[in-house]
Amino acid sequence: MIKNTSLAVTALIFSCSLIFAQKGLDKDVTSFKNILKDWSIGVNYGTTQFDGDIRQYDYASSVQTGLTYQDEDFKELRSAFSLSLEKKIDEKASISFECVSGEFAGLRRPNEYVGFEIDDPYGIADNFGNKFVTSFIETDMLFNYNLSSDIGKLIKIELPKNLSILAKVGFGYNQFRSLRTNLYSDEYIYSYGYDELTTNESEDMVSQSVILYGAKIKYKVTDGLNILVDYTIRRSMSDKWDSSLMDGGNGNDRFSLFSLGLAFDLKYINSKD
Repeated sequence: MIKNTSLAVTALIFSCSLIFAQKGLDKDVTSFKNILKDWSIGVNYGTTQFDGDIRQYDYASSVQTGLTYQDEDFKELRSAFSLSLEKKIDEKASISFECVSGEFAGLRRPNEYVGFEIDDPYGIADNFGNKFVTSFIETDMLFNYNLSSDIGKLIKIELPKNLSILAKVGFGYNQFRSLRTNLYSDEYIYSYGYDELTTNESEDMVSQSVILYGAKIKYKVTDGLNILVDYTIRRSMSDKWDSSLMDGGNGNDRFSLFSLGLAFDLKYINSKD
């Protein structure tokens, strides 16, 4: 009898403990969801285009074919990947944090250097057709503003409620390595983030501040899932991205990233609603 009573009391205590623990867990989960309700995470992949001293055309990308030292053509268009975390402030505004990694590149043929003072610090370029490739990692903070209602009033058309058009502006910290070589022979001309006169990577990347501006479109597919279309221009605080400090050139370098991606609202994680 005593043994059975002890077992019953133990079972009751254990059951009560589970009930209180479940209530505490439900409370924690609810609190966690409340924290996440205004956050979303996004993943984008797209194409970069550089604009600076070493670029063949102002409004189009270029490709150099027929290079004997490599199997593939040299293309200005490169790719980049971004991961973002966005916090909604209100119906109009949000802030976001982005991490971007990828490459951008450029080429410039000899006839495009007529009238310019060529940047050749070592005096080793035998032909002033240049190309460069820059790899980078960047961390950004941006402010986003929803223009959908303003655009709708301007064009006098009510935009779909699941479509958002946002303007974005911010600043970032860019780390990069840039290598400039002869376009036709691939001989070294200049670099940043590499050992001098070699193509061996050094341990340290060159860093600098950047400013960002652009726009993105968010299309809500279903609760918690959005399609992203993003166009952002990144402008450096120097003229080093193409390893060329050419007098009379474009000054501060910049590159654009056009990308597509998905954004997922974090409040829908483990949601049963």
